Amino acid sequence: NHWISYGRVMNTTTSSATSFTGSRGLRYPAPDVARGFMLLLIALANVGFWSYGTGRFTPSTADRIWAFINALLIHERAYPLFAMLFGFGLVTMVNRRIASGTQSYLQSLPGVEAGREPTEQEEVWAREQATVGARRLVRRRGLWMVLFGAAHAVLFSGDVIAAYGLVAVIFAGWLARKHWKRAAVLCAVVVVACVVITFVIESFMTSQGAASATDMRAGGGESATTLLSYVSHGVTAWAVNLSTTPISLVVPAMFLGARLADTDFLAHPERHRRLLTGVGLGSLGIGAAGGIGFAQWVTGGSLNLWAVPLHQVAGLAGACGWLALLALYAGGPTADGRLTGLKWLLAAVGRRSMTAYLSQTVMFAGIFVIAPRLTGRPLELGLVASAAVAVMVWLTTVVLCAVLERLGMPGPFESLLRIAVARSERSRTNPLAQQVPDQRTDQLLGQPMSA
Repeated sequence: NHWISYGRVMNTTTSSATSFTGSRGLRYPAPDVARGFMLLLIALANVGFWSYGTGRFTPSTADRIWAFINALLIHERAYPLFAMLFGFGLVTMVNRRIASGTQSYLQSLPGVEAGREPTEQEEVWAREQATVGARRLVRRRGLWMVLFGAAHAVLFSGDVIAAYGLVAVIFAGWLARKHWKRAAVLCAVVVVACVVITFVIESFMTSQGAASATDMRAGGGESATTLLSYVSHGVTAWAVNLSTTPISLVVPAMFLGARLADTDFLAHPERHRRLLTGVGLGSLGIGAAGGIGFAQWVTGGSLNLWAVPLHQVAGLAGACGWLALLALYAGGPTADGRLTGLKWLLAAVGRRSMTAYLSQTVMFAGIFVIAPRLTGRPLELGLVASAAVAVMVWLTTVVLCAVLERLGMPGPFESLLRIAVARSERSRTNPLAQQVPDQRTDQLLGQPMSA
């Protein structure tokens, strides 16, 4: 009975939708370790959003040194790394979903349980059905991420969850069907467009007299007078940023990470030590060199029009360097699948990256917004002190994730996303009844289905 077979398929695929990375299969440490360390970079990059404008102070020498280092190695490097790991995770999910879905569809065919081998046409059909299912899974997940990001934007207008979700929705088909050539052309266009647009914006602002980093940010660091104005301003800024996502460097970074999922560079970095070492050190060096002009500007120098677009593009190279070195540090899977020490801690955070990311926002909001309003004592923090706060916030998330790991519990927001995606899966018209009906099997597949 085709309906009984189809029920078995849908039960299998629905249950597998709750696990995007195949938790029952072999899990490679490099992506998790990289995500865990990446969240430290994210905290260091985001703290400026909260601390800028909290106090009026003269930057010390230490502040200027830190600002220079941050510009070379972290700013516009952390978020491309985030996007690369997101793309890697999506295609890993797609690959596992297609593999399991294909097998499920083939097992549902009449006669297979009795020992009949599926035909070549049947295998093509089953893989196509599984690919469609994977595409829909990516798209559903992306839509839910946009909703999560919208809620996050109430506190933090710099949210990126929605941006990555939007990219997943738009390019779900390309990711599922591996349209890498199209993606390469699109990425080249996006990079050129970003450079041109940024150059034009910088030219305009320079013509208006804004020549320093402080001038550029004037008006952006003022605190909102009421809770309603804070929320409305933040959500509006978030929506504007979200609308520019399809032409941002998120797209090439995501596709680069997605392409890596079809290689073994992250699955088995121990096989590519020499190459990854060269890519890591070379790319970080390129990223740092490309950020020198921007670093001079943020530490008080004048603005050169090429500095900001070069800094952004070089950020992709810097992100590649971070990823290569982190993969080398993590290494390949161990015989027993266990990690120890710092690797274990970083992996615990990496497996709960959304929970850690959102927890950072809650803690930053408490430290920089809520506490000063309750106590009536505004914070007066320099750049180094703000970075120290960011490190402490990240360490708090490490403790939280380590406790959850010891208890064998997933991150709450990861669980919420998985449940939302799985339960929102719409039942489809029976593909077996449509494509492999009893009386039309011979015409469709070219040969009898019976053994």
